[in-house]
Amino acid sequence: MIALALAACLPVQAADVPGVDALFDQMAIAVPAGQVSRFVAGDNLAGYYEGFTHSQGKGEGYVFKSGTIWRDYAGLVDGAAQDRAQASEQVLPYGHRLRFASGATEEMAVLSKQQALAITIASPAAAQLAVRPLLSTAGAVEDRGGVLVVAPGVGATLFMALAADQPVTFDALTIQSATKARKLTVVAAFASSADEAVRRAAALAHGDPIGDEKRKLHRILTRSWLQTSDAQYNRALNWAKAASHLFVVEEYGAGIWAGLPWFRENWGRDTFIALPGTLLVSGQFEEARAVLSNFARYQNLAEPHGLEYGRIPNRVKPGEIIYNTVDGTPWMLREALEYVRYTGDREFAAQMYKLAVPYFDGAIANYLDSDGLLKHDSADTWMDARIEGKEPWSARGPKAVEIQALWYTALQSGAWFARQAGDEQHAREWDALAHKAQAGFLRKFWDGRTMADRLRADGSRDTRLRPNQLMLDSIPFGDFVPPNVQAVVLKNAVGGLLYPYGIASLGQDEAYFHPRHENPAYHHKDAAYHQGTVWGWNAGFTVTALDKFGYQDLAFRLSQNLGEQILHLGTLGNMSELLDALPHEGGKLKPSGTFAQSWSVAEFARNGYQDYVGFRPDLVEGVLAFTPAIPHAWSSFSAVLPFGRDESLSVEFARSGSKQRWVFSLSSPKPYRISIAQLAGDKSRHRQAVEVTPGHPVAVEFDEDKPAGVKVQASYSAQIGELRFVTPKFYRPEDFPMLRGKDVLKGIIERSEYR
Repeated sequence: MIALALAACLPVQAADVPGVDALFDQMAIAVPAGQVSRFVAGDNLAGYYEGFTHSQGKGEGYVFKSGTIWRDYAGLVDGAAQDRAQASEQVLPYGHRLRFASGATEEMAVLSKQQALAITIASPAAAQLAVRPLLSTAGAVEDRGGVLVVAPGVGATLFMALAADQPVTFDALTIQSATKARKLTVVAAFASSADEAVRRAAALAHGDPIGDEKRKLHRILTRSWLQTSDAQYNRALNWAKAASHLFVVEEYGAGIWAGLPWFRENWGRDTFIALPGTLLVSGQFEEARAVLSNFARYQNLAEPHGLEYGRIPNRVKPGEIIYNTVDGTPWMLREALEYVRYTGDREFAAQMYKLAVPYFDGAIANYLDSDGLLKHDSADTWMDARIEGKEPWSARGPKAVEIQALWYTALQSGAWFARQAGDEQHAREWDALAHKAQAGFLRKFWDGRTMADRLRADGSRDTRLRPNQLMLDSIPFGDFVPPNVQAVVLKNAVGGLLYPYGIASLGQDEAYFHPRHENPAYHHKDAAYHQGTVWGWNAGFTVTALDKFGYQDLAFRLSQNLGEQILHLGTLGNMSELLDALPHEGGKLKPSGTFAQSWSVAEFARNGYQDYVGFRPDLVEGVLAFTPAIPHAWSSFSAVLPFGRDESLSVEFARSGSKQRWVFSLSSPKPYRISIAQLAGDKSRHRQAVEVTPGHPVAVEFDEDKPAGVKVQASYSAQIGELRFVTPKFYRPEDFPMLRGKDVLKGIIERSEYR
């Protein structure tokens, strides 16, 4: 690697960030006439909008927990409703827009942080323009000086106010321009009082509500930026960032919803799996801090040394806080430390230290075994489905593989927080427990060839092939198990589980494998939930593991397929919770579970920044660290990578054959050291460092065939060999043991025969 400081007069290409309209024109998903597809947008408070293209009234509309009022709307030109079925329609992160054969257009946007939406209707010639709301419920209607107020109807608690950007008249609920016009904007605002609804509707209507929403979202999406030579991937990445942002809410304090439509609460595990891809790589650091702080206030401190003492909630919902998760607090501590590394926010470490002490007190008193491993209930991991709230569908207790990795990382994080607080005693104690857990884990889980998914209560190893072991390869703060063990884990898991469209939760040759999630002729859907079904978020740590060992080209083929899912499968611009393990007729993929899932899209976004570009800043050490794995399909990329307090690093990358050229430009009041652990052609990694100062771009050149610098990771390509996607089996029920009768797995579990 050769580092050259560029002369100030030498022009350096800045990341080409498009303007507002250009960005959304690039992102717009054009939907062919007649195609009825779901789309969603969020208000980042407590509501979301569900609509369907080329249809009217099919979706749930603007959904609040306090009751849905607004179902849909109709646009009218000279009294005639526009026919959506034949319109040219585009889905956008904030809503949708339509163009009709007449030349008339409609655009609808959900207004974030406003509990409101706006609709603009335009006509090429002046006409009587109108918007007719389609409401699920309505109470009394009142005209308050040109603003129409609708009182709450049956099942609702909010008032709705309709206001326009010009004088209007009302015909029942239809709001129409008082004179012929070429454009009309109508705002519907919702509030707990009529006065508040009127105030906000009028204020928004007399501004530029849709334009303001687009500018606001543009700032969020371009605070960080990655534009590669693959335009389709770029589009999917921007959609993943926008979709992730949809779930950031304030309903129970700052939080991240888990999924729509059923998981509209703050789930601890889901929140912190989603946090880096939602808020850290996007540079929304204040929001990340708020989410962490909000969960900290819900920590269980009620009963010292009680079974749930020190835990953060599994779920926060109205009138109930549930703590039945073993991994929520470890995930939180891990992401708290990652937040501190991104920002250098050492003050926040004190708050996390206060959370760590009772957490470890409770965990050590109740769940620590003699090997330093963490015990837990069989349904307290992410594979948490139960039969009617009782027996687990997929028992993972009392010691699951990823829980031990998370336990180790939590101990590491806690020790660091303790040292920042000057508590060396706890730091040494937790460090010692981390080392003990490392040693005990290898003795119990690893036999030299296969990694156990869990230890059963009798101490035996459950070696059923699942993806959880890949989380051993994706720890951000050092290795829990040696790299040679991680290499075998990668080979085994990917070789038996990774389809082109995602990674299965159980190998298709395993006896308990269920090829379809919803298959009521054979079983309850929860029987298949973690027994083969493909979970979108699992692709995230799979890409991390592949990239770590130089298999980024296979990883990127997976990401390209996931990008196609984001843009074209199920809910447009989002990802479902699940896919059926095996394709349906004609190779079609079948989404299942929630129709939009936070951690699915968040992990797609995280992979782009943290794994392909490899940016993982560590401001604790004053280092902007890169561990890149640039797919060979990328001939170039431009990036803006935020960190710290309003600081960022711009990167321009180009490849020619085996040679790479990186150009770094720093936007910061102070210099930084950049550390790059590059992948050589043989899949080993070599690290060198370069200093970069504001106003003085630095170019770095690297030859994959002639690597320079300190070797920091050996090549494991001989051990791993060639990796390729698994070919999914054909769906023939008689080929799968779990489909050779009704409720086969349930019977096995209820007879206590599950192994």
